This record gives sequence, structure tokens and C-alpha cells, in this order.
Amino acid sequence: MNNIIVNNAVHLVIAAVAASMMMLPTAEAALYTVGDDLGWTIPPGGAATYAAWAAKHSFVVKDILVFNFSAGEDDLAVVTKEDFDTCNTTNPLYEFEEPATLQFLASDTFYFTSTLAGHCSKGQKLAIYFAPSSTDSPSPSPTSSFPLKLVSQKIMQGTRT
Repeated sequence: MNNIIVNNAVHLVIAAVAASMMMLPTAEAALYTVGDDLGWTIPPGGAATYAAWAAKHSFVVKDILVFNFSAGEDDLAVVTKEDFDTCNTTNPLYEFEEPATLQFLASDTFYFTSTLAGHCSKGQKLAIYFAPSSTDSPSPSPTSSFPLKLVSQKIMQGTRT
């Protein structure tokens, strides 16, 4: 009789484990609002504000960034590392004049700033590394300085310069 109870308990445990494994989330994209409640603006604490925000998160391929700002009062630019380091915003790779939601399909570091005068030098800049996700198959390294695997509904509406 004890064997029957033990066997039933074992089957129950196996069934529970199998059911819980079927309910495990698949690798889904995480959604991040840049700067949280601050949004995308000149940060009160300078560039350290966005660096600290990014350091709180572990970004992976397929994650999504939301850049919230008031259209006409700010913008968003994707730039090269060199332009990011020097706050050169005269030739961005992409520029968005309205809030943007961007999904990243390549493992790389991406650089963001505002093209409005003085915004970058006052700290409105952000560099984020997107690590490969555990469900991604390895892909060859991009040969250009900016992998065009950054996609979004908004990317097609952004101005490619």
C-alpha cells in the first residue's frame, strides 16, 4: 500500500514539474523606458544619470527601448561611437523627431544622443550594449560600423542621414 502512495506521489511530482516547465516563459523581449520616469531629456545629474540607469539593466538582443520625449522640444539620434564621444551630432546615422520605440536584433553597442544644441554636452547621451540572447544562433560580426539590424516600426519613419 505504501508503494502505491509513493508511486502516486512520484507521478504527481513528475506531472507538476512537467506542467510547470510548459508554463516557463520563452525568451521574450524586455521593454525598457529609457530614463524611467525622467524620460529622454537633459538629465539633472548629467551623463551619469543615463549611465546609472543603463547599469541597472542587462540588455539582450530583441529587447526594446522606448524613448519618451515631447516632439518639437527634443529629438533622438543614433550615432557612431566617435560622434558620441565628441558630441558631434551633425551627421547622425538615424534621427527621430518624435518619440521612438526601437527593437535591437544585433549584439553590439548602440549610441544615442540628442541633436539639439548643448543637449549632448549636458549629458543627454546613452551607450547601451546588447548581449546575444540565449535563444539566438550566432551570427557573423557586422562589417560596417553600424549594424543595420536595429529595427522598429519607427526606424522607417526616422530620417536616415
